[in-house]
Amino acid sequence: MYLKSRQLKRSIEGRKFSFVTIDQASLWTAQWVKTFPRQYDLVVAVPRSGMLIASIIALKLGKGLTTPEFLRDGKFWHSSSVKEKLSMDDFKHVILVDDSADTGRAMSKAVDQIQSIGRNLEVTRASLIVHKETVPKVDLYHQVIEHPRVYEWNILHRKIASYWGYGLLAVDMDGVLCGECPPGVDDHEDLYLDWIKTAKPFLIPAFEIDAIVTNRLEKYRGETEQWLRTQNVKYKTLHMWDLPDKSKRNGGFARQKINQLLKLKPDMYWESSWWQAQEIWVETKIPTLCIDEMKLLC
Repeated sequence: MYLKSRQLKRSIEGRKFSFVTIDQASLWTAQWVKTFPRQYDLVVAVPRSGMLIASIIALKLGKGLTTPEFLRDGKFWHSSSVKEKLSMDDFKHVILVDDSADTGRAMSKAVDQIQSIGRNLEVTRASLIVHKETVPKVDLYHQVIEHPRVYEWNILHRKIASYWGYGLLAVDMDGVLCGECPPGVDDHEDLYLDWIKTAKPFLIPAFEIDAIVTNRLEKYRGETEQWLRTQNVKYKTLHMWDLPDKSKRNGGFARQKINQLLKLKPDMYWESSWWQAQEIWVETKIPTLCIDEMKLLC
């Protein structure tokens, strides 16, 4: 099977993904707040991704937090230590925050929502991350990062890159879709079968996965497929290790996945193990996101 994504491959040919973690975004936001040209009365977040950055800004500034929809209804969150009761009349200049500006449409829509309230609020448009074409569409920004780019806080909701919403994704099973098998369980068949059936879900994407590539043996396909159905995991194909028993693996864990991925040719693979992720990247040159370390090899 060869997974085709010609449009995406043309778009990213010769270019590396930029991967931004939650830790990086938090650090950047803390640095960014120090450069703000003025104080703001209220922080307004563009839902949903903008909530992460806006929450940090509101905490750093000691100001209330809301969304355009809540602001329209006069609702906002503020510290319980604020003694006086705040009202809409207390807000003159608000900062509208998003995590990134891809086209500028979400920001423009949010500005229109705020202005429709009819209170003559001054709105500063702020985006933590922009690319060169969206720089003119905001008033404040912190990082210029060109596409293709991937954000840790969006990986379960958008496929591959934040502005495409598509791209061919393959993922590992244990340590990604579910937790890792506990030490010693793999050595006892009854315990292992029970664990397969009851494993705790971990990272379940909201979209359809193109391929699951796992080192689980083919003999456990029935139990694995039942678990995937129970957890409502959407996927196209499941690729397992075709060996008669676990004693035949001989440590070739990364090699088995490499062989499968070279046939599938996805645009990205999610792997739990750091050492396997490194080997997979070196051998396949398929961008590999290590979930344990939250690092993207590309």
